[in-house]
Amino acid sequence: MDTDHLMDFLASEGFRATLVAPGEVHIKIDGGLYIIWFPPPDDQYVAVSFPGFWKISSPEEGARALRAANEASIGTKVVKVFVAPEGRVSAEAQMYVSAPEQIEAVFLRCVDTLKYAVSRFVDVMRKPESPPDERIALKREEVTRFLREN
Repeated sequence: MDTDHLMDFLASEGFRATLVAPGEVHIKIDGGLYIIWFPPPDDQYVAVSFPGFWKISSPEEGARALRAANEASIGTKVVKVFVAPEGRVSAEAQMYVSAPEQIEAVFLRCVDTLKYAVSRFVDVMRKPESPPDERIALKREEVTRFLREN
């Protein structure tokens, strides 16, 4: 991908972008850090990422985050929301393009879709969990009793 062309495009759209390394451009959007990745040598792969937008603080929150990431990813085109091993949640729009102009054509839509996926994730995380189903608790008791007896 032509880095100069991409930087010119971002500037024309009003973004102050920084080329951090070959194939890595950082952009601040609405107070968040977004990254455009186009790692060499794959000149067709591009990802627009919103990394580490949520930090997981407990194993219980981690389990909820996995469910929320799944729900956000299922309900969103192109974007994947995922929980990284270090406990941070990120969202990424991944695609293949055959020419740099193609990323220009979809960049703003990718950013909007990332924002939507993050919003879905946050909504699920903030929604109060329903109390556990009594049937599940009873089954757990049966399994525990079985394990003790055997």
